[in-house]
Amino acid sequence: MKKDSIVPSRFWIILPIGLLSFLLIISQWQTVWAFVDDQWNAAVENERTDGPAWMDGDEKQRGAHVFGKLDSTNLQALLQSNIEWVTLVSWGYQDDIDSPTITHYNTTDSLQVLQHNLKLRQRIELVRAAGFKVFFKPHLWINNPAQRSRRADIMPTKPEDWALWQKSYRQFILGCAAIAEQTDVDMFCVGTELTSLTTEKPDFWKNLIEEVRSIYTGKITYAANWYQEFEAITFWEALDYVGIQAYFPLVDHKYPTAKQISLAWNQHIPVMASLHKKYNRKILFTEMGYKSTADSAIKPWEWVEDPRQQNSLFSAETQGNCYEAFFNTVWEKEWFAGVHIWQYRGDYRQKAGKKDLGFTPQGKPAEAIIAEGFQSLVSQK
Repeated sequence: MKKDSIVPSRFWIILPIGLLSFLLIISQWQTVWAFVDDQWNAAVENERTDGPAWMDGDEKQRGAHVFGKLDSTNLQALLQSNIEWVTLVSWGYQDDIDSPTITHYNTTDSLQVLQHNLKLRQRIELVRAAGFKVFFKPHLWINNPAQRSRRADIMPTKPEDWALWQKSYRQFILGCAAIAEQTDVDMFCVGTELTSLTTEKPDFWKNLIEEVRSIYTGKITYAANWYQEFEAITFWEALDYVGIQAYFPLVDHKYPTAKQISLAWNQHIPVMASLHKKYNRKILFTEMGYKSTADSAIKPWEWVEDPRQQNSLFSAETQGNCYEAFFNTVWEKEWFAGVHIWQYRGDYRQKAGKKDLGFTPQGKPAEAIIAEGFQSLVSQK
C-alpha cells in the first residue's frame, strides 16, 4: 500500500477524536461559568437606579476599590452588589526607599499634573453624582525598589534627605486633601502602608494630620499594614478610624473551608477589639481582598504576578470561602466600621474561567457572597 493512501485514513480517525475533545473542553468551561451564574441571588440586589440603598441602622462602610474606566453603566453594576462607597486611589512615586522626593502621577511636568488632577476631579464627581460616598486613598509607588523592598521600608537615611522627603510628601498629601475638600469627598487617607515612617516618626504624622484637618473637613484615617504596623502606631487618637490593610494570614493549607477560615479569625479579632478600646476608635478595613486561588487564605497579600505565585491553582470557591468567613466573624462586631474591598474593575470583562486568578470577585461566586453580606443589617449594641 502506498504511503499517501494511509494519511487520509488517519485523518478521518483523528478528526472526530479532536472534535470530541474540543466539545468536551467547551462543555467544561460552560459548566464552570454556569456554576458562577447559579451563585448569584437576585434577591440580594439593590434594585434602585438612583443610588445605593443606604443600609440604615449600622452605619458600616460597604466599599470597594474601583479601577479602570467608570461610567453610569458599570457604576450600576456596583449598585446591584450593594456597594455604597467607592475607593479611589491616587499615586505618588519615588525612585527607591531612601529617595528624598516624590512626584505626583510620576511626572515633574506641572501641566501634566494639572491634567491628571482634572481627570481625578471628574472621576470623583461622576461617582458622587451616582450617589456613592467616596474614600480618597493616596498610595506611594516605588519605581526602582532594591531587592524585596516595599513601601513599608521607605525611610530616607540622611538628615537632609529626610527634610526633603517630609516637604515632598506634605505637598503630595496636602494637594490631595485640597482636591478632596473641593469635591466633597467623604473620607480621606493620609497615607498607606508606610510602616517604618509611622513607627519611627510619629510626630511628623501628628503634625501632618493637623495640617490636613486645616484643609479638609471630612473624616480622616490612615491605612496601616496588618504586619508590624497597626498595633505599633501611637497617633490613632488624632484620626477618626483605626485603618488596617487587612491581609491577615488565616490558614496554612490550600482549599480551606469557610468554617476553617472563620476559626482562624479568632487569633486577630481580640487584638483589634483591644485597640478599639484603647483609642476609642472603630476599626476600618481600608483594604481587604483575596485572589481566586487555592492558597489565597495563606498569604492574601501576595499578587498573582509575584514569582512565588506562578504555580497557583484556580479556586473561586476558596475566594468565596474567605469572604463568607469574614462576614460570619468580623463584619458583625460593634467596633467594626466597615471594609473597602480590593478590587473591582470598571472595565471588567468576564475572562475565560480558570485563567482569572486575580483579586476581583466579579463574575465569581464571591461577588454574590459580598452582595449578600453587604445587604445584611447589623444591630448595634
